[in-house]
Amino acid sequence: MTALARTAARASKPTPAPALPTCVLNAHGQLWQLCGRGIYVWTVFRCYWASLYTRTGHFDSQEPAILDLEYLRTLSSEQTVTISVDEIRRLRPESAESTDQWRASLKQIIPDVTAGERLIGYFDPATGVSFYSAEHALGDIVDKDFASAFLAIWLDPATRAPDLRAALLGHSAVPALAREVR
Repeated sequence: MTALARTAARASKPTPAPALPTCVLNAHGQLWQLCGRGIYVWTVFRCYWASLYTRTGHFDSQEPAILDLEYLRTLSSEQTVTISVDEIRRLRPESAESTDQWRASLKQIIPDVTAGERLIGYFDPATGVSFYSAEHALGDIVDKDFASAFLAIWLDPATRAPDLRAALLGHSAVPALAREVR
């Protein structure tokens, strides 16, 4: 096995999903089941592990879901917000009028992150998104269109990370290495 193949094999080994933080469970109930888990890799950079939870263990876009991102590298708030808004614009061009407002809201909520830190989103398709760190609530965006558009970054069929989408939805047996292709 080549050194590159060994590195890829190590990178794709599944790690257990961390327990949801107490602040999330206290706000949204204790009964969440893991749908799937995968790692997002952009070019050669492992960025984060993503875990998707629902009440049933199966994703339904009409029901609440929790997306837990466990970062493997440092990202500034500005990087996270810019990438997110750019993806929303690409996936949901009909939302263009709202993205400036969403960008401003995200800038107020999303912190800089370092390796090992978590950002968690509770998505309620009827009301919006509540954001959390592993320790506390970060803020809310009360807009059901935002909830759908933001979750589309990971779960839309046209996502830049189709392998990660499959892993999150439980369609792959092993958490996938997802690669963005530009």
